[in-house]
Amino acid sequence: MKHLLNMLFVTLIVFQMQSQEQTISGIVTGAEDGYPLPGVNVIVKGTSTGTQTDFDGKYQIQANEGEILVFSYVGYDTKNVKVGKSRVVNVALEIGSMLDEVVVSGYSSSVKNKAKVYIRGAASVSKSEKSTAKTYGARSSVTESQSGQLTAGEINDNEKWDEWLKVLKGKNLNTNWGFYTESKIEVLVNDINNNPLGNIKVTLYNTANEVLMVAMTDVFGKAILFKNLNSQNVSDFYTIQVIQNNSVYGEKITNQKKVVFTLEEKNVEYNVENNVEVMFTIDATGSMGDEMNYLKSELKNIISRLDKRINQKRVALTFYRDFGDEYVVRDFDFDTNIDRVKANLSNQNANGGGDYEEAVEEALKASLSKSWNVKAKAKLLFLLLDAPPHYNDKNVEVLQKQIKLAQKMGIKIIPIVASGANKDLEFLMRFFSVSTNGTYVFLTDDSGIGETHLKPSADDYKVEKLNDLIVRLIEKYSGVTG
Repeated sequence: MKHLLNMLFVTLIVFQMQSQEQTISGIVTGAEDGYPLPGVNVIVKGTSTGTQTDFDGKYQIQANEGEILVFSYVGYDTKNVKVGKSRVVNVALEIGSMLDEVVVSGYSSSVKNKAKVYIRGAASVSKSEKSTAKTYGARSSVTESQSGQLTAGEINDNEKWDEWLKVLKGKNLNTNWGFYTESKIEVLVNDINNNPLGNIKVTLYNTANEVLMVAMTDVFGKAILFKNLNSQNVSDFYTIQVIQNNSVYGEKITNQKKVVFTLEEKNVEYNVENNVEVMFTIDATGSMGDEMNYLKSELKNIISRLDKRINQKRVALTFYRDFGDEYVVRDFDFDTNIDRVKANLSNQNANGGGDYEEAVEEALKASLSKSWNVKAKAKLLFLLLDAPPHYNDKNVEVLQKQIKLAQKMGIKIIPIVASGANKDLEFLMRFFSVSTNGTYVFLTDDSGIGETHLKPSADDYKVEKLNDLIVRLIEKYSGVTG
């Protein structure tokens, strides 16, 4: 009888404990910007029960009232929350106060002061860990790569012009692809109140009155022109022209590096719509396999964050391989349905290729032929790749033509170079970004993901999480502040 009573007592205790256990759910965000944080570890303190937040920062976990939930994420301060009667526990994590600023100087890394953070949650992942995510206990599982893991740097050669000229000096980098970016002219177009005017057509002529280049001003009222982008011919003088409401603004120049036009109020045409166009053009060959799943997660995160920060936007996707593969180009035109864009992205994989070079020129042709809104306040083409196009005279001509088209449409090309790239690819992509007033982005080894990444020819650069960097660039070129 005593044995039976003991069993009943134990059963009652277990029943009471189970009756107190409940499903706790919520969203984990960053306190600084309110963005959801995927991949945050959530555990019940003192137990092996745990889970991770999903792509949208959401989680579910079984816990008893009075137990402590521990929220931890690399780069952020750990937070303990006591489970109360509510079954919804939303948490905002603060950026870690003791992280170091990492600045890469030349080709080496050094730790500086602790005033700012440039690597947020960029945990190192070994090769053996790349295909799996951490889980705790029997109740948790994560089946896809989490965002916020890839790390990258940025070099804006147009903003660091003297350094760019220093890199080019003494190197025969222009010959193969025929891009000569040394003779740059920065053109600013403003109204009489000094407000920048976007989507203003700017044309450059030589002495013979031949059109050398056509560009559009961006959200900052800036256009970048080159006197001899695809040749080394030099004129005695050049003419820059802006036409608005049948009024012609022109200036004859020789050695000027900066020209400012101030349009009279009666001639100002506001050609800018509050819309952002973002194209992701992605190398989907087999050599991208080591980073493709991570890139897909990062891009989904980026697209989701744009959905919250930018009210009017369209996103397009272009995937490319090479001739002889399953496809050369597979593309999806601009779409306002962000869920559909993410679904199209999820369905892609890396395969094919076979040799080093890929059909980059075909990808650019397809990407630039889509239904771009020419009046959008920002038009951005992110080119993700790890290999150059096949080098031949035809492709050189095609690439030069596509760059001129991007300039004429006001589309900034922003390359994102992955592992396996060589110097030929680096400089071709930097020519692309310089020519279209974009910027150059490259993945780094700091994440521990993928094969070795090429270190760029640069004096210094900052390392950031790739998704944060891309969102920052989109917001910058869209004029989004705060």
